[in-house]
Amino acid sequence: MVALWLFVGGAVGVLNALVLWWAVGYIRPDAPGHALVWAWGGALLRWVAAGGVLVVALQQGIAPGLLAFTGLWIARWGMVRWLGFRAT
Repeated sequence: MVALWLFVGGAVGVLNALVLWWAVGYIRPDAPGHALVWAWGGALLRWVAAGGVLVVALQQGIAPGLLAFTGLWIARWGMVRWLGFRAT
């Protein structure tokens, strides 16, 4: 069960980074209205996913909540590093 919460948090962290990367890719100077919709839509999706996982994990106890948060945090920073190295 320990690995499950760590994995779920990590999966949501990767999903957050990919949605952010995808939304930023749609920002274009010629369509400022659409860029705002993509940015806010992506942010809402990311916040709901992360918050939902953390709420469900915390309902199971403090340890699952901390494990889900750890997985989320590690995955987000891992994706930042991966996308940063990919850009260079």
